[in-house]
Amino acid sequence: MPWNEFQFWIVSLVALAGLYAVLRPLLPNKKGASPSCPSCTASPGVKKPKLTPLTISKDAKRDGGEATR
Repeated sequence: MPWNEFQFWIVSLVALAGLYAVLRPLLPNKKGASPSCPSCTASPGVKKPKLTPLTISKDAKRDGGEATR
């Protein structure tokens, strides 16, 4: 290892800063929730937001648009 060369230390610091920048979104914050998952919570007592209901039913049939052979 080139312990006495300043380029080694500069490149090592840049590499550590890059690693931190890549991993930062995946690390949990002080509240416990990860910034990459805003709807996730660390405490189970907090309710998650409701999802939007679908505007079509699962039994709906398509009108046209299909090619006949």
